[in-house]
Amino acid sequence: MIDFLDTPEGPDWLHDAINSLICGDNVTAPRAHGKLVALVTPQSLWEALAEHLGAQEHIAPLLTDNREYPIERMICTIIADGRRVHGAAHDLACEALGLPKGKYSPTALHDVAEALIRPHANEYGRARAEEMAADRAADLAEQRKADAA
Repeated sequence: MIDFLDTPEGPDWLHDAINSLICGDNVTAPRAHGKLVALVTPQSLWEALAEHLGAQEHIAPLLTDNREYPIERMICTIIADGRRVHGAAHDLACEALGLPKGKYSPTALHDVAEALIRPHANEYGRARAEEMAADRAADLAEQRKADAA
């Protein structure tokens, strides 16, 4: 099977998924007949961000084992809202995270989010293909029903 990220839809999906995750939304995949399934949750981003911050040499390890992740949530919110909204706080949040590793990533937070999402891209691609096949089958059945009438 082709890697979903190599398809025309793949890079756009990854970009949108990263931004959605940073903004606090689940990254989901469709199901042919049912609810969406969560691939990556904001909680997992906050946990990964806590690990990322703990690995930064210029930041002391986080002092609490708080499963609410208020610092990580605050950083995600500041970066999601952008520099126009938060000004210097945005710059400080980016500085705290360190430089992005990805050539096209605006912040290290985007790198962390991408690392969480990328392994689920093919799962999303398969689910999307199944959803589209089910939609086509339903449309074909409706068309046959209309033709028979």
